[in-house]
Amino acid sequence: NYTKDTVLFNKGDDAERLYILEEGTVKLIIQNGGPISNSLTEPGDIFGWSCMVEFGRYTSSGICATDVKAMMIERNKLNNIFDLHPDIGLKIVRRFAGVFSKRISNYDRETVINKLLRYSLEDMPIETLLERTLQLILSIPWLALKKQGCIFLVEDDSKMLTMKAQSLLAEPIKKACANLPFGMCHCGRAALTQEIQFVDCLDESHDIRYDGIMPHGHYCVPILFKNETLGVINLYIREGHHRDQREIEFLVAVANTLAGIIRRKRLEQDLVRSERLAATGETVAGLAHCIKNILLPLEGGIYVVEKGFRKNDMEKLQTGWDMVRRNIDKVSNLALDLLTFSKDHEPEYESFSPNVVADEVCYLMESWLKNTDTANINIIRDFDPGIGDAYLNPKGIHRCLLNLVSNAADACLYDKDPGKSHHVTVSTRADGNDAVIFQVSDNGCGMDETVKTQLFTSFFSTKGSQGTGLGLLVTQKIIREHGGTLGVESELGQGTTFTIRMPRNPSGEISEA
Repeated sequence: NYTKDTVLFNKGDDAERLYILEEGTVKLIIQNGGPISNSLTEPGDIFGWSCMVEFGRYTSSGICATDVKAMMIERNKLNNIFDLHPDIGLKIVRRFAGVFSKRISNYDRETVINKLLRYSLEDMPIETLLERTLQLILSIPWLALKKQGCIFLVEDDSKMLTMKAQSLLAEPIKKACANLPFGMCHCGRAALTQEIQFVDCLDESHDIRYDGIMPHGHYCVPILFKNETLGVINLYIREGHHRDQREIEFLVAVANTLAGIIRRKRLEQDLVRSERLAATGETVAGLAHCIKNILLPLEGGIYVVEKGFRKNDMEKLQTGWDMVRRNIDKVSNLALDLLTFSKDHEPEYESFSPNVVADEVCYLMESWLKNTDTANINIIRDFDPGIGDAYLNPKGIHRCLLNLVSNAADACLYDKDPGKSHHVTVSTRADGNDAVIFQVSDNGCGMDETVKTQLFTSFFSTKGSQGTGLGLLVTQKIIREHGGTLGVESELGQGTTFTIRMPRNPSGEISEA
């Protein structure tokens, strides 16, 4: 017998005793890292050491709220409890089994939710995520589930469930339930009412059936985000299984976690879609501007050609045809730049001399400058005779150098300083045994900081109607595909230097001698 206010065990006490209450009331004061909560026991309850199992060691205190009559058993005598009191022993076992079962379900819930959150960080289609989620749920051993089920999603704000993942469903069910209206069968009712639908057998509420369907029941758990139905988790249970609150709490926790993941995934998809639309709009606008810049002089050339025909003037015919030909070349280059910029591809490597490619570019530019009456721009070669061979893509390197030398020549043409003797210097040199350097310098108009920051922006050009704004982007892309770098230094009114640094053998293969 214990009088009121007797302390049976204190918080922090080992509580090596177990009490079976016969009369009176005991107040349990429990603190689990939060506020103190009170629990009043009733006759027949067990507390003490068993309480520590449920609430955690050193977290509970037991005080008699009234005069109490109780049976006290020392912990070291529990081994004999079934001999002394079989009914009490069974009650203790059931109490401990319930405690441990709850802990197992909590552990499984946390494990599944943690895995779902990890999956959400991976780059995978939503269908793959749902398949993994379904397999996780079906793998929990204490859930009374058959290895069958599916997950539906609602798409495009419709009132229709679309099956996205399934496990071991019969073909008639997969076909009949591929698209399920809200309100139809148990899954549709879960979506419509936003409440869990539980059935323990194939009753009249099961709208979809087929010959040979096996007996079963269902948990149909709606996937909800705020007041919006995102989908339904449909799980098969054994016929006759009773509704279990622990199972429901577990499935609701999984559905809530999945709802947040689905919502975030869709927001990410919407953002990507918006960015793509914006990029497409920007690209189309830039292309339209480029094409317009080519069409205007092309139309001018056609006009001059037609005028030469009418007047039988061979000089005008030649002038007009030159204008047409130059702008056809621009169309060809624009198409080539777009193809290069829009596709990723591995460079085709071969052994070649960097000096030979650089010299070819210099020769082409000298010929072009002579044909356009701009021979006052000198091309200077500054090649390292000991550079050796490199194992790169010579066509890509040629393209990059031609773009840079052409830009350098244009910078000289646009320079307003009449007293300058303009030149473009093309240099090559070895950077140790592992890299080669290509450098293109001019003493043209140069650039300020504002222009430099926009150099590699799509369709940005300092040449007005004469440029497409793709040349440097293509050059940078080719260089990056080789694992190289492109640097630029410029001063307004003084000139610009572009420096390409390429690994001598980025593929790691041994080149043929």
